[in-house]
Amino acid sequence: MIRVLVILIINTIWVATMPTTTRLTIMPRPYESNKVKAVIDENFFMTCIPDSIEGTTTGLRWLAPNGEIIPEDPFRRVYSSLKDKMLLLHFEKLIPSDAGVYTCQGVQDGIVDEAKSELSLEKKISFYDTPFEQFIRSGQDQLVTCHASSIPGPEIAWFKKGISTTLKNDHKYQITNDGLVIKNTQIEDEGIYLCQASVTSTGEIKRADINVNVMHEPIWDQKPIDTDGVNNQDIVIKCKAHAKPAPVYNWYRNGILLAGDRYVKTSDSLRIIKSSVLDRGTYTCEAENNSGKIQANFRLNILVGPIISPMEEVRVIEGDDAVIKCVVQEAFPKALITWKYADNLELITPQTDTSILIVDDSDQNNSDGNLIGSWSELRIKPTNRNFNRNITCVASNKAEVTERTTRLYVDYKPNLLLNSEARDYYYSWLNTDLSGSSGSSSSLATRGMGVRMTCLASGEPKPQITWYFKTEQIKHDNVKYILHKDELGLSQIEIVPQVISDFGDYQCKAENRVGASYRNIELRLAGVPKLPPIALLKSTKPESINFEVKLSDAPDADGGLPVDQLKFQWRFLNSDWSNQYEKNVPVDNMKAVNVEINTLLPDTEYLIRVAGVNKVGLGAWSKDVKIRTLSRRQPDSIRVLSKEDCHASTRCHIEWTVDSNGGSPIREYHIRWRRISYKDSNNQHVNTDKIEPWSSVQIIKAPLSSYEIVSIQSNSFYEVDVIAMNDIGPSASQPFRIRTLPGQIADHALYSSKTERISHLQSNAIRINNSNAACLALIFSGESEAFKKTNESIINRIILISGSVIAAIILFIIIDVLLLMKFDCGLLAILTKSCGQHKDIPIDYKPTPTLIAQHQPKSNTPYQPINQTEEPNADTSIPMDE
Repeated sequence: MIRVLVILIINTIWVATMPTTTRLTIMPRPYESNKVKAVIDENFFMTCIPDSIEGTTTGLRWLAPNGEIIPEDPFRRVYSSLKDKMLLLHFEKLIPSDAGVYTCQGVQDGIVDEAKSELSLEKKISFYDTPFEQFIRSGQDQLVTCHASSIPGPEIAWFKKGISTTLKNDHKYQITNDGLVIKNTQIEDEGIYLCQASVTSTGEIKRADINVNVMHEPIWDQKPIDTDGVNNQDIVIKCKAHAKPAPVYNWYRNGILLAGDRYVKTSDSLRIIKSSVLDRGTYTCEAENNSGKIQANFRLNILVGPIISPMEEVRVIEGDDAVIKCVVQEAFPKALITWKYADNLELITPQTDTSILIVDDSDQNNSDGNLIGSWSELRIKPTNRNFNRNITCVASNKAEVTERTTRLYVDYKPNLLLNSEARDYYYSWLNTDLSGSSGSSSSLATRGMGVRMTCLASGEPKPQITWYFKTEQIKHDNVKYILHKDELGLSQIEIVPQVISDFGDYQCKAENRVGASYRNIELRLAGVPKLPPIALLKSTKPESINFEVKLSDAPDADGGLPVDQLKFQWRFLNSDWSNQYEKNVPVDNMKAVNVEINTLLPDTEYLIRVAGVNKVGLGAWSKDVKIRTLSRRQPDSIRVLSKEDCHASTRCHIEWTVDSNGGSPIREYHIRWRRISYKDSNNQHVNTDKIEPWSSVQIIKAPLSSYEIVSIQSNSFYEVDVIAMNDIGPSASQPFRIRTLPGQIADHALYSSKTERISHLQSNAIRINNSNAACLALIFSGESEAFKKTNESIINRIILISGSVIAAIILFIIIDVLLLMKFDCGLLAILTKSCGQHKDIPIDYKPTPTLIAQHQPKSNTPYQPINQTEEPNADTSIPMDE
């Protein structure tokens, strides 16, 4: 009370000292009579601005409608704050009680001044307690609820979708404060109704769309039906009805409401989790809403898959009867039992095998719904070893298919088998004491090579195997006999013969409870190959001969062990076998082996023989065969390796090889070319009117066998001739064709830089050993620079030098050709004084050792070549046998 009195006294003093004209301005500006508007639930602020032109205002403050000073406390909902000599009044979330007159006061020049502003509040339209979907009963007066609020209060109007006029109070509708009453509702009264709220003073308008449904009781869409479920599996039952509002479903079993986590209910189904036989019974689905409910009953049966009792193995002796029984402990409905073989799933029926008989309890049934067992017997009369298999009993009903497998063992006497390992005989051999020479009486036979013999037997039960030699059972001794563990039907013995008496017949015995079987296995003494291989001469060349060798297929030709190596020996005709040369060739189980003997001398007679080698040693030699190599001759024609299509438009890289040099090393190659046709601008093939002449012959030294032709025409076909030269003479001419690319794009794309292009051209100049090409390389090396320079005198100088060099080259070639035609020697040969030096080759000429390997006889007798007037045909086949 004292506080209010103090405030009134202070206000009275301030009012007494107030000037008649205020120097304070309040924003926002009023719309009428110092009134400003704001909206409830929104933030708002007012600003008090002093007129500081004529003086200074101090002590600014805001007064609430009750006269209290509003403090500068930002943690309050309503507070003031000073900013740039202006005093702001803040409202956080306006409420209806905030309405009223607010006063801003201040002191200017010692005089109290104030300004007032009335805050009036408005509230926007909002709907409450108005469901957007409402249900009404048919045949009654029903209220469609709609509530709206605002400040000022709203006016309510109703509309219905499809009707263009406003709904008014009449025989069908009545508008109340709580909504719209629809009289004697019918199904056609369903639809979308619009409840419209509006405030004239603010111009605000809002609508609420209300979906009105006329309720009716549930009607079945899908009734549940009697259902068979499988034990321990989920079961889903469908039940669906339509109604307004949508129905609520309840489920009952035997009249008791279902409850618990195992029962999952949805709007149209019931799921039973992991069903059991206890879930059998009568179920009810109930659909209910405010208008009524309906019910439907159904029967749920729980099917149980067959449970088969364990089955024991059955063992009988071949020829006896066998009975296999399969028992189903329980199932619903009764299980059907069938039989099949487990390995190939083939059904076992009496129709497929007359020795089969199946007996079961097919007369029993379980129509009452209780679990029931069953059985079946598979009877086999009589059995044989084909029934020694896994047999499966299959029990099936609507719920599940269950299987259980057992084994029928039909015991029978062992049967000894043969395969690649288990054979009737094996080979081994005795080593020779190195203190004596082979074949002499002083040589001694010592510990032999071990051999592993195999005994393989089938039988039931699996037989045990023992080994005998001369009626005495063999035991493991780690010296002569090593027995490997018997793997029930397979046994191996490793024998290391010590003396010749260790060879002979061994006996394998396989035995089980039914009986025993025996087999004699012979250990034979292996020897060196008895028959020599068969060698057919395929071709003869000056420096080599070629054979196709086949091993003899006569019995015991290999001495008992495979020939794994061929040994060739050859010698000069006037020498002996103590000065022979040898070559060993592996066989690797091939039927035929191609063998080439090279580094021979041309025009020379040799004696050649061949023998097979196995693990025992060297076999018999074939008879000596006399072979004569061909004389030195001109080399074979070149064989082209490069492709017909060139890599560029004005150049082409070619490669070749020579299959035979004719017994004399190739010294050089002569290359020439000429254009034979081209393609025009329309890419049409055009033959030249006259075949162009051959280019000048380019010469390159061996062993180089490639060349790059330059400065040729693009999009053209050229004929190229490469001739190989040895000391005897040239090879036969065999021209081939090349084709250049169209355009000039490939020439400069070949090299990544000018340096690579220059290096390549210079290497060509050195390789072809021709001054003309070397000059061209020098000209081309400056090609890129010439295009970059604009000095015409430099270009003219290059053209003048090039013309002079080319003229000198042409003159040199003319003189060289004239001398060659007259004296068979060119100018270069005369200058080097080598003209005519290669014409006469002495009969005892021997090529350079680095190019052709020379045979050096082991004896001191000098080798004398044999004159040969006729050369044998290179394709003649000469057999080498006894």
